[in-house]
Amino acid sequence: MKALKLIAALVISIFVMSATPAHAETAVVVEKANGYDYLKTIMDQYHDVFYVYQDYNTAGNHFLQRAKLSSSGNQDAVPDMLEAYCQNPYLGNSCIKCVFQSKRDNWGGWYFTNGVLQGKETAPKDNHGEYKNAGVDLRGAGRLTFWVRGEKGGESVEFFCFGIGRDAETGEPVKPFPDSSYKVGGYAILSDQWEQYSIDLAGLDLRYVLGGFGWVTNSYENDGEDITFYLDEIKYDCKRPNELRFLNSFETCPLDYDFDLTTRNAAFTYDNAVALMAFLANGDNARAKLLADAFVYAQQHDRFFNDGRLRNAYQGGDLILPPGWTPFNEVGTVRLPGFYQIQSGTWEEDEFQVSTHTGNMAWVMLALMAYYQEAGGEQYLAAAQRLGEWIESNCRDERGAGGYTGGYTGNDEKMTKLTYKSTEHNIDLYAAFEQLYLLTSQAEWHNRAKHARNFVQAMWDDSEGKFWTGTDSYGVAINKKVIPLDIQAWAVLSLRDAKYFKAIDYAEKNLRVGKGFDYNEDRDGVWYEGTAQMAAAYKFTGREAKRNALLNMLSVAQLKSGGIYAADRNYLTTGFIQPDGKNLVFMRWPHVAATAWAVLAEKGINPFWYSAN
Repeated sequence: MKALKLIAALVISIFVMSATPAHAETAVVVEKANGYDYLKTIMDQYHDVFYVYQDYNTAGNHFLQRAKLSSSGNQDAVPDMLEAYCQNPYLGNSCIKCVFQSKRDNWGGWYFTNGVLQGKETAPKDNHGEYKNAGVDLRGAGRLTFWVRGEKGGESVEFFCFGIGRDAETGEPVKPFPDSSYKVGGYAILSDQWEQYSIDLAGLDLRYVLGGFGWVTNSYENDGEDITFYLDEIKYDCKRPNELRFLNSFETCPLDYDFDLTTRNAAFTYDNAVALMAFLANGDNARAKLLADAFVYAQQHDRFFNDGRLRNAYQGGDLILPPGWTPFNEVGTVRLPGFYQIQSGTWEEDEFQVSTHTGNMAWVMLALMAYYQEAGGEQYLAAAQRLGEWIESNCRDERGAGGYTGGYTGNDEKMTKLTYKSTEHNIDLYAAFEQLYLLTSQAEWHNRAKHARNFVQAMWDDSEGKFWTGTDSYGVAINKKVIPLDIQAWAVLSLRDAKYFKAIDYAEKNLRVGKGFDYNEDRDGVWYEGTAQMAAAYKFTGREAKRNALLNMLSVAQLKSGGIYAADRNYLTTGFIQPDGKNLVFMRWPHVAATAWAVLAEKGINPFWYSAN
């Protein structure tokens, strides 16, 4: 055990747990997992441990406010940490670069704290124990671990946790709402190689934590020298298997930093709806229930709306904002995806992710009704009905062929109505509304289903045997710019009408790429999610040999983790443009929806009519 200098009496030891770099681990043979295994791993990844820092801006990070510590007049000797430092991290995409500049007798460091966020604030602020109901409950954690590497080796740094609002020497409270535990930690002499350290938490009161992790050092400890060191994988061994959460949609990597950043912590609503049904298909009602409950909670606890809508995405991992975070003064609201712009220090949110699109809500309706029919629970049926009522009230359209418009785009009070109509959205709504009719015997749902179906049928091009993508923003003229794969397969699965089986033949002729299918007709690569959708459509239309060929192709493409990439290459085009003017593309990243669709296709499930399976 490596010897360490310890700080005062109320502090317990930091121990070196390991000195083996991540890249030096012994190789082992790992059998390929299946898609269901992958979905379980992604769903549980942030609830097997409690991260302070995993990678920059990942969904599992906690204690997001940074409080600078320094001797008087020496704040500039503790520069901002670089939390997206990508050179030689211990694990993942990034680590934290920390610098301390010695000025004869100064000291300084940083504290990773929970902070508070109130009203219309878009970033947390410091809480030194002045605010009540702002502490994180970490009961059950036995140890805090983290990895550290010095730039040169020999750097002396104190690492600690807890103690905010308490006297540093006596541990006694000095603020009205302090940490429930006194400060614990100790000094370490760093190596120039990654080493893991641990702080034992046995016997401590962890029910109210403001300060999750911190470091501090001084000029004396480092012989008057400036020091640089790196931190990674800071986490508590605190399991929370029964907390509500969503699955991160993608496993991103920094190929294009901006694109990676906007998507890194996003859990798309549609992806999680499909994942819920994949869990049901594997008899995993427990995880399916957590997702169903998460959708119900999200519907009831938006930070701005209380009208029954859902957003296109939420943050993966923890569903609920931490204590003390009360946007628009609402307590217990759900976390929306976003990212910090390092240059400006501001919190940004992607317009599509925080918007509300009709088709995504229809998929949640389908998932909630699937769970309701499998396991019961009137709250799930009620939530599906509330979503349907919102769509009927806000998106029903009488222009042209009728149908329902695309939803709303923008954020909070800035949301504006989308006036185009999507064939895909109306395909989803037909099945969702018709199932509500079958479950409730309320005739208005059947009439609404017919209204959506009439629009879909109006988008049928009988001359070529395909569906058009929808209309322009005026709601009448057909948009002929993009012919997507998904609506060809989805219309077959949703409408269940042999007249439209020709759409599968059209896809084979115009969207096939090698052994798989592209998103659109430019055929610039394989879209694995759509390929799995075609496998499901083949099953429904009785084309077993073609279905089996696609399942075999998907199995070959599957990763050892069981996950499946969104596409077989980066920047697979779709032909659609995002609200920010950029092309909508898919990346070669493991994707929850692609994997979940493969699971459903293998099980022979038609997710539009789950109970009929």
